[in-house]
Amino acid sequence: MKRDQHYLLREHSERLDQYQRLLEEDQALRHAEYDRPDPKRRRLRVACNECATPWCCNQRVDVGIVEALVLYRYAAQRAPRELDEAIARGAASRKRAPLDESAFFRRRLPCPFLVRGKCAVFPVRPHRCRTHYMAGNPQKCRDQLAPTETYEMSPDRSLLAELARVAEELRFDAWIEGAKPTELSEVMHLVDALATAPRWKQPTVLDWPLVDGNDS
Repeated sequence: MKRDQHYLLREHSERLDQYQRLLEEDQALRHAEYDRPDPKRRRLRVACNECATPWCCNQRVDVGIVEALVLYRYAAQRAPRELDEAIARGAASRKRAPLDESAFFRRRLPCPFLVRGKCAVFPVRPHRCRTHYMAGNPQKCRDQLAPTETYEMSPDRSLLAELARVAEELRFDAWIEGAKPTELSEVMHLVDALATAPRWKQPTVLDWPLVDGNDS
């Protein structure tokens, strides 16, 4: 089975399309407001625009199940090699103790979707990635998990609310209450494994036991 034919993607393609359109709208606003701001207007400096080495991509990134489905579908079509790597990392992570944010950062292991310093899934990158900005020296992100000059910003909060609404509707339709684990690679592995897992028959928190054959 082709990965982009996963039944969760087929059955909920309309809402996933809607979610992705909202991400595209959000990115267009980010580009206008933060990537190329009007010099006549006061703006908080976005030093990320001059960053040649995205150290922030070494951080742990948690994702929700709906943004993970959108990312999985996009990567299956446009970044299959990187998706393979993410799934493999997620599978390997099941064999060791969970890492907290600090331990994850200290590994110095870039995101599997980072290719030659560029994000291979940039249009559908997770919420944490798209809202993260640096106002100071971006090299600080190499050695510090949370430099004081980093901040979270969105050009339109109503867009974030609309994304949350669409995600909630999709979870309701799919009987998904949430997902465990939440780290990006682990969720990619979980989504991939769900293609061959039994269908659940009631609202469910998706987790490894479900993949292992527990359809309760």
